[in-house]
Amino acid sequence: MRHLLSSLCFVSFLFSACGPTDSGPVTAGGAAGTGGKAAGGAGSSGLSGSSGSSGSSDEGGAAGDTSAAGAAGAAGPTDPSVCAESGQGQIELTVTGLPKTVAASIVISGPQDALESESTTLSNAPAGTYTVRAKRVYDDNPLVRTAYDALVAPAAFCLEDDAELAVAVNYAKVVPSNQLWTINGGGGKAPLLGFAASTLTDSGSPEATSTVELPVGTSMAFDHEGNLWAAGATVAEPTVARYAAAWLAGVGVAHADFAFNLALDCVPAVKAVALDASGNVWLSACGKRLVRIARPDTTPGADEEPIDIVPSVTLSGLSEQNEDLAFDSAGNLWVAAGGRVLRFDQARLASDDAEAADLVLEVTSDDATPQALAANFLAFDVAGNLWAGDFAGNSVFEIGKAELAARGANTVVAKARVTLAVAALISRPAFDAEGSLWLSLAAGQFGKLTAAQLAVSSSAGAPTRPEFVISSGDVRYADGLAFFPAASGLPLPSAQP
Repeated sequence: MRHLLSSLCFVSFLFSACGPTDSGPVTAGGAAGTGGKAAGGAGSSGLSGSSGSSGSSDEGGAAGDTSAAGAAGAAGPTDPSVCAESGQGQIELTVTGLPKTVAASIVISGPQDALESESTTLSNAPAGTYTVRAKRVYDDNPLVRTAYDALVAPAAFCLEDDAELAVAVNYAKVVPSNQLWTINGGGGKAPLLGFAASTLTDSGSPEATSTVELPVGTSMAFDHEGNLWAAGATVAEPTVARYAAAWLAGVGVAHADFAFNLALDCVPAVKAVALDASGNVWLSACGKRLVRIARPDTTPGADEEPIDIVPSVTLSGLSEQNEDLAFDSAGNLWVAAGGRVLRFDQARLASDDAEAADLVLEVTSDDATPQALAANFLAFDVAGNLWAGDFAGNSVFEIGKAELAARGANTVVAKARVTLAVAALISRPAFDAEGSLWLSLAAGQFGKLTAAQLAVSSSAGAPTRPEFVISSGDVRYADGLAFFPAASGLPLPSAQP
């Protein structure tokens, strides 16, 4: 049995060794209080942030808040209901780990509520039981933001009359944030590479910022917290596994905290991985099937061996093998299959279904003599238009949002088709926060098409050259790209406010 997240010692590792900020690593340890009791715990002579338990994510995406309940100190009542609510005390709030340009977001709840953005002293605070929550915050990088989560110590306490209590809020970078990630197909420096935003501001040959040894296969997807879901690289690996965000720093040998095997009797077993808005995992499976694995609701890291499971939902109404998946903002599932674009409405995704898709789109170019365009890879932009990559045609094309509401079988004309040089090896693209589309190019290269370039169609005779071309010696083949966090407004669980 492997308990990866069973102690705050490991949580401290996640936020320090794996999560340095611009000002250096942040540990999970909190400041000691000079007075007061931990709510539900003992003691008034000291409060240590290193002895609590890991908290859960709040609705804004903050993860890893740490309670100091049970800290060492003089014996005292363990029932927070006995905390006296008379008199006044002082709360000394200390915030560390953030660049000067990023404000904290700290919610203090109790007899006196407060929303704080920096270190401060709350004098004459009414005595009583308090809780402290730190929300995830971000910088304003125009390409892909840095996200910061915090540990709070103590996260709950009793403030007694005339007491002074210190609360430490230690922020640290969410490890995979502020990076463009790619599966490194065909070998290269590592199976998974991350490139910091600072290396992507112009054409060049940067080294990868992060190199991670993971058995990642044909597809990956980030969840809201920054954990990575990935298909296995070979039949010897789990069908799909989740890796905690902290492992993406490349420190130590990464272990899956969730790993599932499905009885798929064909290869490659999985072509694509996508997450719906509820965190369920959808797989583009062989045998012309789409399968759903329900979002795990157990504590991660409980089992060393992969778990054999049966999909919670199977959609089998496809006539051709599916290649890629994407969800729109309404929760409908879009599929690239046989070069066509299919839609399965959200209402049909809760149970097994063998009926055909609600919409089947054939897409043609807008030339005088229209040409059929094949959709192999899918990505929505913030306006709700669907972009598809045509591997054989060395192009990406846009299907307007208005065309996506139809039902039945339809043929539509692409709003734009951007053709790249014949050497391009297009795989799954990703939009950045500026609306530019990043995609794989020739072997060892990936690049950026700006929003302006995406608006102008081009042909094989006069292909579009991406605004930026990254030629890194660490990359063999950029087999699928993803930003974390995804840009605000994109219909991805990894998108942040």
